[in-house]
Amino acid sequence: MFAGKLVVILLAWTIIFYQPAIGRLPCNNDEKKEILRECDPLNSTPDYTPSRQSACCVAVRKVQGTNMLCIASILSLADKAKYSVRKIVGLRDACAPSLRDA
Repeated sequence: MFAGKLVVILLAWTIIFYQPAIGRLPCNNDEKKEILRECDPLNSTPDYTPSRQSACCVAVRKVQGTNMLCIASILSLADKAKYSVRKIVGLRDACAPSLRDA
């Protein structure tokens, strides 16, 4: 059980910090700001699932590979105090196209 969790954690860190030859993250500060503005993933608000057609999900799909781990990795300490990393990472699945949309 522990070994499995360790593998998942290492895989997540590899995905977050793997840098292609261009040497930059696959997400940027503008994408982060748009997600924080449109999705409102505050620590103080209740969990909700945004509509797949919402401005929030449009912003999520703009990020290369809908990589919310990348967005979470560029949050400042002030952002982390205000916003829920768990909610941000969860936006990837919440905004994924449904089978009916495909």
